[in-house]
Amino acid sequence: MADLLDPDAAALAGAAIGQLATRLDGGGLLLSAARLVEFNCRATILIAPGLFRLDLTPQQETMGIAPRSLGDHNLHWEAEQASWDGYREQASREAPFELRGLIDIADDPLLAWVSVMSFTDRDAGAVHFVAKCEIKRPPPQ
Repeated sequence: MADLLDPDAAALAGAAIGQLATRLDGGGLLLSAARLVEFNCRATILIAPGLFRLDLTPQQETMGIAPRSLGDHNLHWEAEQASWDGYREQASREAPFELRGLIDIADDPLLAWVSVMSFTDRDAGAVHFVAKCEIKRPPPQ
């Protein structure tokens, strides 16, 4: 079975979008990428091969978020309620949008934490996204 937390595979999978990947101290995977995405266009922001892909669609006052499973497992995502309106409320745009997820792999679940900063360039009709994701195994119980 392939190592789902392999940084080399993640860097290769996300090379076309400029994704970087490294192994976290203590185990796990760290992904990071930055992209300029035009309004109303969906673009992949992060790719964790065999696990998920995260697509974002910026619009004038909202942001579409579409995590897609890349395997035979379910994904469960949640965001803090404060993040729900953070994209359109100018005062909170300095704070990142955060998602927490469970990658529900039988006998080997993984936890994911995604943080996305966005900067709107109205002249370009686009949003610059800077995203990172930490993927780890849950702590032993």
